[in-house]
Amino acid sequence: MKASLKLRDDAGPLLRAKLPVELFSVPAVASLTAGDPADLRLSLATAVPALPSLRLSYAPNRPAGSSPLSASLVLGYGPGGCPSAPGASAITMVVEVSAAGALSFSLALKPSLGDFAVRKRFYSDGAGGGMSASEVAMRSVVPVRGGAAAARVRWGVRIPAEMTAGVEAGAAGVMLRRLPFLVLGKVTVERRAGKPAPEVAQQEEAAVEKVRRENEKLRREMEELRATAGQRREKETVALAGAGRSGGGRSPGMSTKRDGVDVGPQVNPAS
Repeated sequence: MKASLKLRDDAGPLLRAKLPVELFSVPAVASLTAGDPADLRLSLATAVPALPSLRLSYAPNRPAGSSPLSASLVLGYGPGGCPSAPGASAITMVVEVSAAGALSFSLALKPSLGDFAVRKRFYSDGAGGGMSASEVAMRSVVPVRGGAAAARVRWGVRIPAEMTAGVEAGAAGVMLRRLPFLVLGKVTVERRAGKPAPEVAQQEEAAVEKVRRENEKLRREMEELRATAGQRREKETVALAGAGRSGGGRSPGMSTKRDGVDVGPQVNPAS
């Protein structure tokens, strides 16, 4: 599961949550987008490796006259146009068709080098086109709960779209309307599936080794108790056998010899 919070200048924060699911044995991702009322959206997108992603969305608070249902084709830079492959998000193109037939198009450029990236987005909704502000971003990763999850923080320097438009039009005055500024763009918390962090693995191994040593100690103590009980039973058996031999070889009235002399039978004086 992955959740993110995107900070925006012209609107409230945008919250996204994604959960991997299966749709008829096909890997997919269910997502929820919330922020301002117009941002509410429920989506279900396929996540098949080496294939583009097909996304179905429901946005109940779209403007009047717009259909809340839409279908999108998401193409990435990965093999076969897959947008979810590693490094596939450098170039992402989305073609969306609403149930009413309205067509929109967007292109996102996000080339990266390590933790640094440049972000630029172009879009068209049929009534006109535009572009977002450029952003030079850096990503920081902080482990959470011993590596079971990770928090990614994206921050950087944003270049307003007016500056880019001014350069293209040759109007130097437009460039001074807004200057580049430092932004905290997005905070993402993602659960990691796989091996835990090294310190967690070491703690687990130490706990397993402690249990193994305790079991080995108990096994040795049980073997010693069994051996002691066996030796005691053997001694008791030998003692009983010796007592039987010493007392069972004579009977009253029988003659005995002492120092080679027959002393006759032992008679009880009382009789």
